[in-house]
Amino acid sequence: MKSRSMCVCFAAFCFAAVTWAAPEESQSLSQIVAKLGSLPRVTETPHRMADSTAALCKIVYNTNIHEGAGDPAYCHVHVTENAKTTLLSGEGSYPVGTVIVKAKLENEKSREATLYTVMRKREAGYDAEHGDWEYAVLDGRTKRIQSRGRIDSCMDCHQQYESTDFVTRAYLKSR
Repeated sequence: MKSRSMCVCFAAFCFAAVTWAAPEESQSLSQIVAKLGSLPRVTETPHRMADSTAALCKIVYNTNIHEGAGDPAYCHVHVTENAKTTLLSGEGSYPVGTVIVKAKLENEKSREATLYTVMRKREAGYDAEHGDWEYAVLDGRTKRIQSRGRIDSCMDCHQQYESTDFVTRAYLKSR
């Protein structure tokens, strides 16, 4: 009985250590977005998104900030620590488990996101033609996933960034 209890305690410790060491791999996308403040933000000020990028979000998610008046959309970008150097340099491939979150803002002064778009680097073979990235769109208020997987509009847009492992760095201009 004593050795069984020790095994259970050891297993629980190992699980906790893995979860603590690599939260981007063990947490759901909703949990990651809910704790966005713990991820490094790579935009100092809200980045004004290109109208064409904002329009693509409309295809994925029907009730978002880009509908209506056509006001410009803004965003902040966050990345997991394991990928910050790659993102800032634009060189190399992102490690499996990387998560990049774009928090879409209604306007330049907004504090709360109305929509999140997420890229997560998956294991080799998930989608080799598109860099093995999984895409997701989450509601800004509830943090619930609205769409997830191999989203055509995301893949089509990110195809042009193949040289930087399918990740745009346009928002770094505001640094």
